[in-house]
Amino acid sequence: MKIKTLIPLTALGALLLTGCGTTGPLPTFGKAITPEWIRADFDGRPGDELIATSNLQDVVFNRRGEVIGWYVKGYAGTPYIKRQADGTYDFSALKNQRGIVNMVGNRRALAVSAGNVLGPTQPAQVTVPTTSLDLAQNRQEAVFRYTQNGATVTKTVTLHPRNFKVDVRTSIEGGPQNYTMLFPGLGKADNPRVQAVPVGGQPAAVQGNGTLSVQNIQYAALQENPSQIAHALIVRPQGGTTANATLTGGAQGLISVALQGNSNLEVYGGKNELIHLYQSGYSNLPGLFKPNFFGSISLYIVKLMEGLYKFVGNWGLVIVLLTILLRLIMWPLMQAQGRTTARMQVMQPKIKEIQEKYKERKDVDSQRAMQQEMQQLYRDYNFNPAGCFSTFLPFPVLIALWSTIRNFEFDSGFLWLPDLAIPDPFYILALIYLCVNIGQLYVMTRKNPDMFRQQAFIYIIFLYFALTFPAGVTIYIILSTLIGIGQQILINRQVERETASIGQTVQKAPVRATAKPAKTIEAPKK
Repeated sequence: MKIKTLIPLTALGALLLTGCGTTGPLPTFGKAITPEWIRADFDGRPGDELIATSNLQDVVFNRRGEVIGWYVKGYAGTPYIKRQADGTYDFSALKNQRGIVNMVGNRRALAVSAGNVLGPTQPAQVTVPTTSLDLAQNRQEAVFRYTQNGATVTKTVTLHPRNFKVDVRTSIEGGPQNYTMLFPGLGKADNPRVQAVPVGGQPAAVQGNGTLSVQNIQYAALQENPSQIAHALIVRPQGGTTANATLTGGAQGLISVALQGNSNLEVYGGKNELIHLYQSGYSNLPGLFKPNFFGSISLYIVKLMEGLYKFVGNWGLVIVLLTILLRLIMWPLMQAQGRTTARMQVMQPKIKEIQEKYKERKDVDSQRAMQQEMQQLYRDYNFNPAGCFSTFLPFPVLIALWSTIRNFEFDSGFLWLPDLAIPDPFYILALIYLCVNIGQLYVMTRKNPDMFRQQAFIYIIFLYFALTFPAGVTIYIILSTLIGIGQQILINRQVERETASIGQTVQKAPVRATAKPAKTIEAPKK
C-alpha cells in the first residue's frame, strides 16, 4: 500500500481507538454494567441523590423521587459514572453531557403539585429513600417519602434495567387527593411532537407553541423524529388509574398529568426506535410509531426470533438459527452474485491483457476494437455485467436484520459472552471477525493479489466496529460471512470447471479498415 494512503488510514484508526473525537466518550469495549443504586452527591447541594445505573441509562433522583437527570446511553454499557479509588464517584461525563443528553434538561420529571399544598419548589421534610434490587425479575426499586404542609407523599419508583420502562406508584395521605405530575422533555430545544390519545378516541397532537387538553388518556407522549439517537417519553396509566393530560408544545415540551388518589403510571423514557418500543409493548399503540419499509421487515424478523426462542430457549442459538435460515432463503440471489464474482476473477487476467494491448492506442477505432474484444470475452465466459445488481437485492433484509439485533435487548449470554447486548469483554469475537473478513477478502480477490494487499489493511480499521458492536451483531456478521465464504468457494470451483475448456487466448476482433476521406470538388469560381 502506498505511504500516502497508509498514513491517513493509520491516523483514522488511532483516532477511533483512542477516542479523540468531539462527540464525547466512546462506548466501552465490553464490560457489562451491573445495575445498582448509588447514593452520592450529584448536584452539589446538601443531601445525597439516588442514582440508578445500568447498561441502558443512568437516572438521577433527588430525595423526593423527582428525576433531575435522565441520561439515555447511545451505546449500551457505556460507563459514564466512574468510581474512584477513594470510593467517591466522578459524574463529570454526565454533567458535561458530551455525547449524552439529559432528557429532562434543567427541569424535573415526576414532580408532584397540588395547589399551595404540594409543589417542587416548596420545602419538605424528607425521609431517607429505601432501595431494593432484583436482577432476576428485572427490577430496580426505590421508595421515596416526604411531607409538605401536613400532606405526606409516598412515591414508589420501579425501573427495569433491561428496558426503558419505569413504573411510578403515588399515594398522598393527609392532603389533597387531586394532584398533577409533570413530565418535561426531551432535553433539546428542537420542538418535539407532543400528543395524547384518549381511551377509545383518536390521537391529538400539538407541535410548536400552544397547549391542548386530553381527557382520560390511553397514553401521552413526547417524541423526536424516529432514529437511533432520537428520544421519547411516554406516559401510560395502569391498574385502573384515570389520567387527564395537558400538552404543551414548543422547545419546552411538557406533559402535565392530572391524577386522583392512588395512581399507577408506566413511563417509557428512552430511544424513539421501533425495536425498543416493540419489546416494551408500545409499538401497537395508535398513532405512536409508524414503521418504514425497513422497520416492517424488522418486525417480521423480531417475531421470528421470538418464535425460535420458544423452541431453543437461548438467544445466542436464536441468532445462529436465524442467520442460517435467512442465508438459505437468500441463497439463490447470493448464488447469482457469487457466479458473477467468480467469472470476473477467472476473466481478470484476460481483461488485463486486452487493456494492456490497447493501453497506448486512444483513437476511436482502437477503442471500438477493444470494446468488441471485451464483449466477445463476456460471451465466451457467459458473463453478464448486469448480474452485479443482484448483490443489492438482499440488502433490505440484511440491513433490517442488523438493526434488529443491534437494538434488541437480550436476557441471556451465550458461550463465554455474559450479555449479547454489549460487546465481547474478552475481544475473542473481534479477533474472529477480523480473521473471517480477511478470509472473505482473499476468496473474493484470489486472482488479484494487488487488490488483496490494498484492501486488507482497511479491515484493521473495521476492527474498531467489531470492538464496539453488541456481541449479538458480531455473531451474526461472523456466521453470515462464514456461510458466504463457503458458498463462494463452491461457486469458484463450479465456474472454474465450466470455464476450463475455454481457450487460453482471446482472439482480437477484426478491426474495421479506416474509410478513405471523400474527395472534395470545389465549385468553379465565377
